[in-house]
Amino acid sequence: MTCCVKTEPAIGHSPLLPGVVGEQNRIMRERGTYALVVAQQVGLRLRIGALGIHTLSPGYYVYVGSALGGLSGRLRHHLGPKKRLHWHIDYLLEVAKVAQIWYALGCSRLECTWNQMLRELPGAKSSVPGFGASDCRCSSHLTHFPAIPPLDLFDQKLRQSNLPEIHRIEE
Repeated sequence: MTCCVKTEPAIGHSPLLPGVVGEQNRIMRERGTYALVVAQQVGLRLRIGALGIHTLSPGYYVYVGSALGGLSGRLRHHLGPKKRLHWHIDYLLEVAKVAQIWYALGCSRLECTWNQMLRELPGAKSSVPGFGASDCRCSSHLTHFPAIPPLDLFDQKLRQSNLPEIHRIEE
């Protein structure tokens, strides 16, 4: 099965989001589900708001969320300069770099489904109990991978479940 992931040029405020124009601007105003693939070069201990201090191993962390008010605004919050730490992911993004963004358009809240499918991928390990999961029953919306997560396998799982097409933004 071939991968149907569409790689998009970077958009917005950070190196991944330098400027939204034309059709891409319209698309990014749409609602959707997204995953931030965060590269963490070294192990560290990090205070994550009310979740307390947690040890994070080097590798890649995938945070999954929904942007039912629009992908562009949510991604700009996550990737732009921080004025106030609001979500759990904001604490991690203070010390780590977003390497890729995966997203799919749609009005359905798919973050828990995506999270479950990510956990089934090779090398996946749940990380930081309660992270990003205060409004659902998931144990965490942060998954650790020792190497770059296999987007092609994740895309296959989504397609097998008839879920919306995934797109990737990378540097």
